[in-house]
Amino acid sequence: MATVALWVTEPRRATSLSTVTARRGMWFALDRSLYAPTSNVCRHPQPQDQGYVWLQGTKRRLVEAQWRDGELWHRCRDWSPGIGDKLQCHLDGDRRLEVSRAHTAMHLTIKALGDVGGVLRREPEVKLGGTFRLDLAGPLPPAALAEARKRVVGWCRQGITLSTEAVLRTMQSRVLDAQPFQPADPYPGPPDAVMAVRVPGVCAYPCDGTHVDRTDRIADVVFAEAKASRAGFLLVGRVT
Repeated sequence: MATVALWVTEPRRATSLSTVTARRGMWFALDRSLYAPTSNVCRHPQPQDQGYVWLQGTKRRLVEAQWRDGELWHRCRDWSPGIGDKLQCHLDGDRRLEVSRAHTAMHLTIKALGDVGGVLRREPEVKLGGTFRLDLAGPLPPAALAEARKRVVGWCRQGITLSTEAVLRTMQSRVLDAQPFQPADPYPGPPDAVMAVRVPGVCAYPCDGTHVDRTDRIADVVFAEAKASRAGFLLVGRVT
């Protein structure tokens, strides 16, 4: 039975009562899960969710969530429940919020950099600590970086409400923005349909990660590091 992805269907939910449906060693699957895993399907990886699970008054730390063979598997520290056990699951909300703020800021930055001529050499990546990393194919002049940041901060201050949608592959070029990957891969994701995150009036990209509901959940975005790298140009952003 496929796991219901609560981070997609109910993204603001922080608790759930979930049943263990399968086990593999220390790993277990649930009928529904709060915990978004790290995924590279849409080339927007982010740190996996963590949290706690309770069973019969015992609290355990959930440390991993991973897709394997089409199933979402979970792992706690030094413990595993049995098939049929009902777990009271709790999300680490502070970790989720930190990652989501950085992920939304990263989408805005990808759009702003594309507007000023930036090209992505590899996957943009959300990091812990409210940061994200962009590897560009070549350097951008300081004026272009300043203009990109100005655009990002402006979109944040507008308080734009985000939305998530499923897009058929036959419609992708009409409703999604092309990401400036090199080599070209503007709409990465599954072959039939892709989940996308839209910031109305700004951008819509394939993405299966987590985001804030409004851009003004991000007070500011700074480019903490911008320097030449062995293969191009590294830009590290940080949200406040």
